Amino acid sequence: MQIKSIFLHHIDVQTNIVTSIEIDDDAENLIDYVEKLVDDILDNANRRSYNWKDGHTQVKNSLIHLYEESDDVEEYVLENAKRLLEKEVKSQKLIAKLNIEIQKGSLLHLAIENNGVHQTIICKVEHDEVISEINFDLIRGLNTKKKLFKAILVHYDIDGNITHNYIHDKNSTKYWWDDFLELEKTKTDEENTENSLNDLDIAIGRYKKKYPSDHLILRNSLIGYYRSNENMNYTDMFDSIFKNYEPRDNDFPKKQLLKVIKSLPSKENFETQFPIIKSKINKRKNTKIKLANNLYLGFDGEVHNIENIIKTYSEGGNKYIRILSTEGYEKLKHLKSNND
Repeated sequence: MQIKSIFLHHIDVQTNIVTSIEIDDDAENLIDYVEKLVDDILDNANRRSYNWKDGHTQVKNSLIHLYEESDDVEEYVLENAKRLLEKEVKSQKLIAKLNIEIQKGSLLHLAIENNGVHQTIICKVEHDEVISEINFDLIRGLNTKKKLFKAILVHYDIDGNITHNYIHDKNSTKYWWDDFLELEKTKTDEENTENSLNDLDIAIGRYKKKYPSDHLILRNSLIGYYRSNENMNYTDMFDSIFKNYEPRDNDFPKKQLLKVIKSLPSKENFETQFPIIKSKINKRKNTKIKLANNLYLGFDGEVHNIENIIKTYSEGGNKYIRILSTEGYEKLKHLKSNND
């Protein structure tokens, strides 16, 4: 991977100022920072596909100058930085009443060549104010621990035509992809929510008959993730629900399941990062387990601490389910025989 050009601008919403940062060949720390940042973006599986809106939009127009490394490229990337500042100032006014501040940061334009393929990255990186240990002045700098929180990765074909774009932004911030970049989603949030949950449900559903306890716990956790999170982050979901799962049945094929779950987004063509639309969860939230003829145990969505609420045991050749439920006990306590 070769970084062909770097352009850095500090964006200051409070003062409404864009500052161009000159980068020389001796800026080893910055080059190292950028190289690690690019690796993070290229390796990050949590992203979303977008298309450019019709017409000659500003940021899209600037890409050819980055790609060709034209003489006037600095003018175009500076205009992009000014555009981002304008959109952030506007957005800050809208969210100020909620006591929320847009994260301070800088805008990076990067032209790279990766395995013979040209790519462009435009990203907003985080910076902090720290106290200098030399003179104790308050100074501003790039955050090496938390580098990235918004980026677009642009791919080209051999003729320099844009083939596709990916956005990395865990919060799917509208001012970034819509106002600043002028993009539009290739799939709706509703489609991504419904399709991903459907495909995940089918994947674990294959184990329902042979490994019912493991299926119940995994499905309960999956529904819980969709209901309790505002945004899908596929890597986080994969790790918390599947990778860290400890099977109840020793024969449960965890490795096989992990392989299937990891391949689903590319195989079934849904995004790995998107806002979760709660209304699309409801039709798949119910689980029903047959206990006897005309008798079922139903789950209406996620059940917290399910393994502490439901216990199984056997006694005298009979098998039982024990459910911790004060409410259920009060309603059914008269079912007890007089000899109990």
